[in-house]
Amino acid sequence: MTSQETQTEGGRRRVTLPPSTPDKDTPSKKGSDEPNRISHTEFQKRVTSDRSDEAVFSCQFEVFGIVQGVSFRMYTLRRAQKLGVRGWCKNTNENTVKGEIQAHRHSFESMRLWLKHTGSPTSRIDKCIFSETTELAEFTFTNFTIVVD
Repeated sequence: MTSQETQTEGGRRRVTLPPSTPDKDTPSKKGSDEPNRISHTEFQKRVTSDRSDEAVFSCQFEVFGIVQGVSFRMYTLRRAQKLGVRGWCKNTNENTVKGEIQAHRHSFESMRLWLKHTGSPTSRIDKCIFSETTELAEFTFTNFTIVVD
C-alpha cells in the first residue's frame, strides 16, 4: 500500500492513505470471527420482547442528600428508560427523593447500583435505602415517570 503526502498550511504534512482493499490472497474476515452488528433499536426490541417468562423484581427506594430539583429526577428518568426500568420517583417534604422501580433481574440490579453509587453528577447523594425486593408475576407500571405534587 502506498501513501500520498500533501503539503498543508504551517509546514505540516498530512498523509493520505488510499482506501484499503483486501488482497486477493488474503481471506476475508467475514464469517465466524466478526460479530453480527445490530442497531441499538433492534437490540432494545430483542431485550424487551419475549421476556414474559422472566420474573419482575420490584422495590421502593429513598435517596438522602442534596437531591432536590429537576436534575436528579431527570437523570433517574433517563437511566430508567435506558435500562427498561418501570416505576416512579418524586421529591418529598423531607428533602429526599422516593420512588419505586420494577424490572427484570439484570435491569433491576443495574438500576439499584446506579441509584446507590452514581445518581446525578450534581446530586451529591449521601445514601440510598431500598425496601425489601419482591418478585411479581408482571409489571404494574407501563413506564418510568416523575411524580409532581
